Amino acid sequence: MANDTKDIILAILKYLEDSLDEERIDFNKVNHKALGISEPRHSRILGMMLEEGYIDGLKKFSVMGATYSTYKALEPRITLRGIDYLEENKPSAKVYAILKEIKEWIPGL
Repeated sequence: MANDTKDIILAILKYLEDSLDEERIDFNKVNHKALGISEPRHSRILGMMLEEGYIDGLKKFSVMGATYSTYKALEPRITLRGIDYLEENKPSAKVYAILKEIKEWIPGL
């Protein structure tokens, strides 16, 4: 897995969206080991996603001696805002935005 923060966010959101039909979401499938990143990075990214309202259903814990908080998945889920972020950052959406910009540059298209 790439270490790019946006790629990690998209991977977590995609997994949560794909899991909407599941009875129970296995958040271990997007833990730090599964994503190939450090635990502090994973925790900080989850914190950002919670702050932005992309995901919900995680409980924040402070670990004594750690410089970051950890999160326990109680009922993890993607939010409508997370779905919007996912849609806006799909490769097809990026291609559409580029084509739209090119059309604006070239008169008569």
